[in-house]
Amino acid sequence: MSDNAIKRASPLKRKRRTKAQIDELREVIREVLEADHPQSVRHVFYCVYSDTGLIEKTESGYNTVQAQLLKMRLSGEVPWTWVSDGTRWRIEPQTYSSVANAIEITAHAYRRDLWARTPAYCEIWCESDSIAATIVQETDPYNVPLLSSRGFSSRSFLYRSAQHIKAQNRPAFLYYVGDWDPSGKIIPENINKVLREHAPDADIAFERLLVTPEQIENWRLPTKPPKKSTHSNGWKGGTVEAEAIPAKRTRELVREAIEKHLDMREVSVIRVAEESERSALFSLARMHSAGAVQ
Repeated sequence: MSDNAIKRASPLKRKRRTKAQIDELREVIREVLEADHPQSVRHVFYCVYSDTGLIEKTESGYNTVQAQLLKMRLSGEVPWTWVSDGTRWRIEPQTYSSVANAIEITAHAYRRDLWARTPAYCEIWCESDSIAATIVQETDPYNVPLLSSRGFSSRSFLYRSAQHIKAQNRPAFLYYVGDWDPSGKIIPENINKVLREHAPDADIAFERLLVTPEQIENWRLPTKPPKKSTHSNGWKGGTVEAEAIPAKRTRELVREAIEKHLDMREVSVIRVAEESERSALFSLARMHSAGAVQ
């Protein structure tokens, strides 16, 4: 029999979702984001899968959520700001229309250093930009550096980070957020090791905040088999993406880790002073705008 006479079997067609099923899925997506935002698409995917079972825990299921979420944002059903995306950057110099405009923008951005008198220094590290975009609303109010390793960090990046930590001249507490899989286990271990090599005299405490084996067991997080790679040999058990932990819980863990190193009463006092000084800057901007300052 010739090759031309052989007919290939047609691939199995997936059963298409009905309009009612799509409507139900979209309603759940909206409820998930309405209850807690911003979240990454993958965070939403895990919430929908874990809470409802409306989709399968596969890339096809993820693609379905991603496609519907895009349609919902395009239609205005879900605000664009409810979905985080830290994977794209816009680099542009800051310019001003006038001195008054410059002072006004400075007033909006004005922040007191909450860590100036604290005995400790704190950083939050994460494996990806998408995770960073989800937790930045916790690190930003507390003036805590948020660093994305983007997988395995370059030596140059780790050297600069180590020198910055060394310059703090006080105990440094670093917390890491990332996947639990062969690479995700090694990445923070490598960060910790290299930082200590470049700053051997620095007092560094490095802690994996999530995902941990204990969280996987206690919270019954959904797992999947590890991908085959140079790091997967000897790996035991399943793997868990950081987004499998709800974004709200992730942010709570980050906030709790930060607040351990701050005197919250002093933070309140600093913020009152900060607001007063910000008002003074706005007054100065108005004076410049009116021409009262030469």
